[in-house]
Amino acid sequence: MSPTEYDIIIIDDEVSVTDIFQQYLIWKYPQWRFMTMSNSMLAYNAITQQQLQAKVWVIDIMMPQKNGTELAAAVRQHQGESPVLLAYTALERGTLDTQGAYRHGMKHFNHIVNKREDFTSVLSLIEVWIDAE
Repeated sequence: MSPTEYDIIIIDDEVSVTDIFQQYLIWKYPQWRFMTMSNSMLAYNAITQQQLQAKVWVIDIMMPQKNGTELAAAVRQHQGESPVLLAYTALERGTLDTQGAYRHGMKHFNHIVNKREDFTSVLSLIEVWIDAE
């Protein structure tokens, strides 16, 4: 079975964040195929079983079950060089778990952006990466 291909896949356990992305993408880019996922374990399984492919990935750093670095490592292993954007919040950046994830997994991310304070940068990067395809 060949994987389902998307322009963007957004993985974040905060439904409010995925809803904002979803509303913006539907409004501005109705032609783009995108998917949002809030369950990191389901996302991890779909990536490692090669059920999903994307031109661009936006992944939260701190989630239950699987963190963003684990998901990004799986993307790198199964999809090579697809751009992966790390989305974090200021609160997450200060935690010990997040600091450990930063130290051990930053090589898997193309860019790091605070999703709450710099949402427009997240959207700009997505636009650049999708248009580059």
